[in-house]
Amino acid sequence: MSHRILLAVLLAVLAAFPAHAQQAPADDARIDRLLEVTRARQMLDAMLPQIEASQRQMVAQMTGGRTLDASQQQRLDAILASSSSAVRKALAWENLEPIYRDIYRQTFTGEDIDAIVAFYESPAGQRMLEKMPELMQNTMTAMQRLVVPMLQQMEQDLAAEVSAAQ
Repeated sequence: MSHRILLAVLLAVLAAFPAHAQQAPADDARIDRLLEVTRARQMLDAMLPQIEASQRQMVAQMTGGRTLDASQQQRLDAILASSSSAVRKALAWENLEPIYRDIYRQTFTGEDIDAIVAFYESPAGQRMLEKMPELMQNTMTAMQRLVVPMLQQMEQDLAAEVSAAQ
């Protein structure tokens, strides 16, 4: 009796696999349409200045009102410029687009992509896209509130370690 139940469960599981295998994969054209309708490139372009502003704000908080001499300020500016350049290079659309394609292809079927595109073409999807920069800014601000105190504590701990070692 239990063999029959096991056999029935096994057949049911095996029967489910062909249905999944028949789903169309997410091809480049579908994924490109999704990236277009979600304004992925524009979102990235809007995010880069926010990242840079966040970096400047974190540095300002880390220096905490200390007056830097011209040489120190120049070195700090050079570090920020170098960091900004590295971020812009790493997050260039030409680098991210193939990564997005691979991720979407691994994660969604073609039918999934079609449904997501349909949502983002809807009025609700368009409103979500319009609010996305504000959502990202609010998220970055919230993350800063978490990270900056941790970085300040780490700076204090390092300073204490250096003082104790001297």
